[in-house]
Amino acid sequence: MPMANAGRSPGDPIPHPPARRAGLLAIGAAASLAVTGCIAPPPEPTPSPVAVEPAPDADPTAAPEPHESELPPGFDSPPDSVAEPDASLTADELAALLRVPATGAVRPETCEPEDVEVVLSGYDVAAGSRFSTLRVTNAGGDPCALGGYPGIGARGEWGSTFLILAEQSPMDSGEPMPLVLEPGGSASAPIQWTGALAGAHDEHISMLVVQLAQDQAPVRVEPEIRAETMVGGDSGPPHDARMDVGMLTTVRVGAFVAD
Repeated sequence: MPMANAGRSPGDPIPHPPARRAGLLAIGAAASLAVTGCIAPPPEPTPSPVAVEPAPDADPTAAPEPHESELPPGFDSPPDSVAEPDASLTADELAALLRVPATGAVRPETCEPEDVEVVLSGYDVAAGSRFSTLRVTNAGGDPCALGGYPGIGARGEWGSTFLILAEQSPMDSGEPMPLVLEPGGSASAPIQWTGALAGAHDEHISMLVVQLAQDQAPVRVEPEIRAETMVGGDSGPPHDARMDVGMLTTVRVGAFVAD
């Protein structure tokens, strides 16, 4: 019986039957696919960080004189109902009291409303005007920043939103500069009120609201000036005083300056 390797030279490869050859090819193809499936696709490239420019500070503004149609009905006489307490107003309701918004842009280091204390400090009178200072103290544990002009508004003791003629003006503060308040440090802004001051039968201010930076919730400020903050001036011996701001009083505020 002839042998399968008859006629093959010693160095020739051993031929495989067609069926075996096809099986080997199939096994090789499957192994190749298995290896290919184990290779993870290349990772997506990480996008480069985009530099975000800080928002610019706004220009100082002034509230226009309100039209008589904007005045609440019976604003010059007390209502029959009791006003909602100032302390119960929401952040949105406080913001609705603003007549001019703050000019300083919010940045990561900007002072937060809950981290500061704001009071009126000092009192003086001259030629029908009253003068005081809004003093902002950093009551938090980290440094924070202020800049620009504060926003202001007011609410009356009968619950009315005062349409004060608010104005942001350099006054004695000069041009605004960025300030950093260390814990316990303070900055201040001059404030003046004049014109249609509240009389004996008018609705008097119950709360001043002060906004530190754009779009922040305003801070509630008592309209009281303590005697211990008064030094000199034409208001006589130091005494407790109260803002006599009414519905249409002109109120000017300067930029924040370092104390």
